[in-house]
Amino acid sequence: MTKNINSECIVFESLPSTNDKIKSLITEGLSEYSVVITKFQSAGKGQKGNSWESEKGKNLTFSLFLKPEFILAQDQFIISKFVCLGILDYLKQYSSDFCIKWPNDIYYKNLKIGGILIENSLSSKFIGSSIIGIGLNINQDKFYSDAPNPISLKNIINKDSDLDEVLNELLNNIFKYYSQLDDEENVSNINDMYLNNLFRHNGLFDYKDAEGEFKARIKGISEYGQLILSKENGQEQTYSFKEVEFIIQ
Repeated sequence: MTKNINSECIVFESLPSTNDKIKSLITEGLSEYSVVITKFQSAGKGQKGNSWESEKGKNLTFSLFLKPEFILAQDQFIISKFVCLGILDYLKQYSSDFCIKWPNDIYYKNLKIGGILIENSLSSKFIGSSIIGIGLNINQDKFYSDAPNPISLKNIINKDSDLDEVLNELLNNIFKYYSQLDDEENVSNINDMYLNNLFRHNGLFDYKDAEGEFKARIKGISEYGQLILSKENGQEQTYSFKEVEFIIQ
């Protein structure tokens, strides 16, 4: 396995969950920037317990261990932002149609190519550690689960990609943004780039919340990572994870 210059890659043939494996390795003194990667993840998870389908040896399923002890707990959504942008930096060499579906899914047009699950541990008012699980569909041809809209990079560019090379580029991109977080201007740029790369960033679209379906525009992202929508009647509503659904035809 090719390694990023600042990271150790620990490879497993099969794991239930790379995030869970990192949790067990932390007790053994796992170094920051370490990556756990598996060829097959049997119990991959997404936000709020959603499952993640991945054919053995075809895609990237890995987790990254960071210790962003300088990030305030209230600012933890910045981790989602820079990780998403690092992934987009790689994918956009192939198409400008890649985007981020709030909060941290990676989309190609209306189709999902990747997902991220971030689990943070707090230390006082700061982030003590962050486990960043990433699933990215690379070389899988067909999908068999009941997921409504999966796609792979191969489906888009019609050829296989070298998984080691993709992983290296993704890590380099993610570490690039991570190294910029000590500068307020860079953080502001990351916030702007995240917003500008959001799925449905411009236009009026269909959504659904506890009260039913409605049309709205994305107004912004709150400092806590919540989605701010402006409804047709001008009313603004702020949503946390799973409080609003994107209706995709």
